[in-house]
Amino acid sequence: MAGAALSSGRPSTPQLTYPETSLQRHIYLEDTYRFTVTTQVVDAGTGELGSWFTLQDNIFHPQGGGQPSDMGTVDETTTRPFKAPEADEHVVRLSCERLFTIGDEVTSSIDPETRRRHAALHTCGHVVDGFVRELGFHHRVSNHFPGQARIEFDAGDDKPDLQQLAATVEERTRQAIDADRKVYASERGDLRIIGIDGLHEDPCGGTHIDSLGQLTGFSLRSVKVKGGVLKVGYVVEHA
Repeated sequence: MAGAALSSGRPSTPQLTYPETSLQRHIYLEDTYRFTVTTQVVDAGTGELGSWFTLQDNIFHPQGGGQPSDMGTVDETTTRPFKAPEADEHVVRLSCERLFTIGDEVTSSIDPETRRRHAALHTCGHVVDGFVRELGFHHRVSNHFPGQARIEFDAGDDKPDLQQLAATVEERTRQAIDADRKVYASERGDLRIIGIDGLHEDPCGGTHIDSLGQLTGFSLRSVKVKGGVLKVGYVVEHA
């Protein structure tokens, strides 16, 4: 997941890059700001989570990649998205108490505030991650959950100057936000790649903002080393 230098002039809106399955179109990968859609149920069944169904046009992001799932409803019934565990293709199912059958026409909606917050946190995580990696640290894992967002790295053999590291990463991130660098998606083989103009790119299946100028309230809330792991925590909101 090493970053790569990029040139400017990329499209500003992330596009769908997961191959469309025979069952489902992933609208959440096409358009972060699509909050509702009317579509059809194309599959249904039962499992560990109870009854579930699959929509032909899906706007729900399922939990994964360090990002929590969207919150929303189908025909005003609260539902929860999850990845189909046994599917060979990328399929998102929905579970809820109400039973739906194949062929039903339904309207699904996600909570806009939750979607915007998750997209802002995930995109800002890419920025912070890239700048820390530029300082020579190897990425371990990401957490983009509200209130606990952080990126973890191998701390290395020598104890880093945490104060200097925090100052450098915070300054560079603020500069990138002020420059309103564009966020884009591309396809590389079977991978969906998210990039930020002039900075870096990484494989990612999350939701993202269109440009860094949509971020506000950014700061690093903590930078510490514990058990050989450098943990860089941050806060940010969608403008």
